[in-house]
Amino acid sequence: MKLRPSTKIKLGLIALSIPLAAFGVWFFSSLRWIPAGYVGVIYSASRGLEDKVYNPQAIHLGWFQQLYTYPTMVRNAVYTQDAGAGEVKVADGILVTTSDNANTTFDISVLYRVMPEDVPLVFRTYGAIPIEDIQSQHIRRAVRDGASAVGSKFDVFGLMGENRIEASEALTRELRGRLKSKGITVERAMILGAHASADFAQRINSRVNSYTSLQISQLQNQIAEINRQTSVVEAEAQQKSKAIAAGGTVDKALEFLNLDLMEQAIAKWDGKLSPLPKDGKQTIVISGGGLVIPSGGN
Repeated sequence: MKLRPSTKIKLGLIALSIPLAAFGVWFFSSLRWIPAGYVGVIYSASRGLEDKVYNPQAIHLGWFQQLYTYPTMVRNAVYTQDAGAGEVKVADGILVTTSDNANTTFDISVLYRVMPEDVPLVFRTYGAIPIEDIQSQHIRRAVRDGASAVGSKFDVFGLMGENRIEASEALTRELRGRLKSKGITVERAMILGAHASADFAQRINSRVNSYTSLQISQLQNQIAEINRQTSVVEAEAQQKSKAIAAGGTVDKALEFLNLDLMEQAIAKWDGKLSPLPKDGKQTIVISGGGLVIPSGGN
């Protein structure tokens, strides 16, 4: 049976489209992207890990090849008891035993990255698992062990309050020592909030009540001291007031005595002024008759 030319063309197009479609499926299915802020390595089942580290780009993978990416940008691993927070939606807070034997769950955040030159080391250390699994399993285990080592140097109240920054810096140094040899570079670790148990909440209430009682006692002592100082000031004021009143009474008595003497002098006055001034400087003129000596005198 002889085929018409149009039929031959159609059959040719169909035959050509089959390999093209197969190539298209392979092309897009084997295409992988290394996003910005990441680097990648290719692992082959037959040849193992390639030595080359790939920068952000699109890569076509061959048969039985797998691309693994690692963050060179800073990545935040949050281990929290809040199941709705963090990259892993599960309660994965870190249980810390402090110096006062208190077991308390803390939220901890770790900023980390993988340097490009450390990518082969990370792969040899953790194997062919994605960075998300490394973070949720291996880095978390290092954080748990490091937090227990650091927490043993502080009591639970210090770790929750005034010593938190110091403890966070100590945890950063601890994690750098534990993870750098495995290819993980820790930028910073931070101890966040605490999730208190019922026993620990009771200890907090007891501590708060003791502190409140101490504050009340101190205030009462201050009030007593102020009252004592006030009593001293009042006593001194009363003493000075009595002294002033006594001095005023003496002055008043002398004034009345002078007035009484003046009244008596006025009552005895005959209305004539004394010819002799009080200063004794008056000149007295005596006439000749005034000098006659009476008879019988010598």
